[in-house]
Amino acid sequence: MKKKRHIFRNIVLIFVLLIAIGVGLFFLPKSVNVAYTESDLQSYLDKGGITLNENSASIEDIFFGHYVSVGRRQVEGVITSAEATAILNEVINGDSILTKIRVKFVGDNKYIASAQIGNDLSMVYTTFPAAEDFKGVIDSTVKGRSIYGEGTLIQGTGKAFEASFTNVSIGYIPLPVDQANDYGTYLGTEMNRIFDSLPGFSMESFKIDADGLHFKGTIPTEIQGIGS
Repeated sequence: MKKKRHIFRNIVLIFVLLIAIGVGLFFLPKSVNVAYTESDLQSYLDKGGITLNENSASIEDIFFGHYVSVGRRQVEGVITSAEATAILNEVINGDSILTKIRVKFVGDNKYIASAQIGNDLSMVYTTFPAAEDFKGVIDSTVKGRSIYGEGTLIQGTGKAFEASFTNVSIGYIPLPVDQANDYGTYLGTEMNRIFDSLPGFSMESFKIDADGLHFKGTIPTEIQGIGS
């Protein structure tokens, strides 16, 4: 009788363990699996004829306007997921909020992306003082977490881009779709602000498919950071 109880207990433990593993896998933070190498970065630079060195602007420099644009070059081609991922990770700096950025173009103007949010969000509070009022909530829900998003990015009417999210999660917590779309609208607005004010940039056509991001237009040959 004891042996039967022992066997039954083991079966129950295994069953509970399998459930726990299944639940754990279901709620694991999502990430995008895109591998890239130095050759992907070089391929991106070669396609655009871009100069990249220690003086090049970071994503933050460009976002906050701390840069100077040099030259203009006509380009037409396809940027692959690996190339896009390579350049995004190359131009982040030591103070970047996002690291381990991954982007994958999946077709029909759709993409998926993931990144790791850093533990130091001081730049957010310095740049946006109003965020200090929500510091406790932001730190507890965002800091150190991964972020994952699915969305669409298309050529806009009367503007460069229109963006929207169909799925966003921080860690293993999904955000409501309507809130995600609010972020998508903000993302599109910021992208248009950045590119409209970027000397040397113009766009004739833009689309995303499974092969990558198809772009035709002009880009600067170099964007130098000038500090904050």
